[in-house]
Amino acid sequence: MGRLIACGLVAVVVLLAARGPLRDDDRLVDPSTPAAQRAIAVATEVVPGELVDVRRDEDNGKWEVTLRQQGTDYEVELDPVTLALVRLDYD
Repeated sequence: MGRLIACGLVAVVVLLAARGPLRDDDRLVDPSTPAAQRAIAVATEVVPGELVDVRRDEDNGKWEVTLRQQGTDYEVELDPVTLALVRLDYD
């Protein structure tokens, strides 16, 4: 019985792996575009640091700017219209 369960779990893992990675709704944005430059400028007012990347959330259009400060990555999430701070997350 234990072998059957183990084989079933392996089959599920293989099927999930074959589907590819989970869908990520954040898309990289060229940081040199004017809209991205505005988002980066606002984000660096919140967390001064080195730009890692800038993304847009496909679901809600929110800007997600990742900045590195003293070895820590900070994700500054901004409203898509007003660029107001929505959330600050760090690793």
